[in-house]
Amino acid sequence: MRQVRTSVLLAGGCAIALLVGGCGSSDKSSDTASQPAASTSAAAPKPTVRFVTPKNDAKLSGAVKVKVALTNFQIAPQAVGQAPRPGQGHLHFRMDDGKFDYPKYSGPNGQIAKKLGVTGHYSPALAPNITYKHLPPGKHELEVYLANNNHTNVGIEAKVAFTLH
Repeated sequence: MRQVRTSVLLAGGCAIALLVGGCGSSDKSSDTASQPAASTSAAAPKPTVRFVTPKNDAKLSGAVKVKVALTNFQIAPQAVGQAPRPGQGHLHFRMDDGKFDYPKYSGPNGQIAKKLGVTGHYSPALAPNITYKHLPPGKHELEVYLANNNHTNVGIEAKVAFTLH
């Protein structure tokens, strides 16, 4: 059953990736360390992720357009559901501990979450961005996790807090 769900994610995810601009990467490459799950004899550079928008403690209104920058990590839509490979995978966004990770709020990413059975936990992404709509006014916290091809957590994350008016 998991394999079927992964195939659904791959098919739907590739279409979403094409619509929102494809894979993301960053030209920064200063951090290096061995990758915990590296299967090669050479040390792999340590991946990083950081929020470009919104900025921490930002005051926003309307839809929240999120963009992250990646270093030493490539989003690989064609590899979703395959074995982990150092430095590649996809993203898991999590708004307010998953409270807003449903199609109503995270749109196409929420649809993928629904197909995978992870609504209310996170919204998967095959691009370095996501848009959340219909969030209530107040303080919010968004997390992003680097995920391996098989959906396991790489162990690299970033957080941002903002306020909606």
